[in-house]
Amino acid sequence: MSTVSATSAMHFWAAVEDCLVTFHAMQRTEAAAKVTNLWHNLPFALDGANRDYEDMIYHAEPWRIACNLAGNDLDVMEHQSAYQALLLRNGLSVP
Repeated sequence: MSTVSATSAMHFWAAVEDCLVTFHAMQRTEAAAKVTNLWHNLPFALDGANRDYEDMIYHAEPWRIACNLAGNDLDVMEHQSAYQALLLRNGLSVP
């Protein structure tokens, strides 16, 4: 069973928050609240479930998680360059 490091998780959730602000025009405080709420509720949602599922969250693209939180399924291809730059700023993509 693999585990996601705290640093990797921090970068992941920061990227989700940045996606909400950058691509969904959400205020930073609202984006932070949505991300924090999801992040804090994950352990409860996973109680009794296969713990490997928790790692699967971090294999999803921050883009997908942000779209789900915003309730707006944007096409990543239309924003690919800006999204790649956002991932880089959050330490999630190799230059």
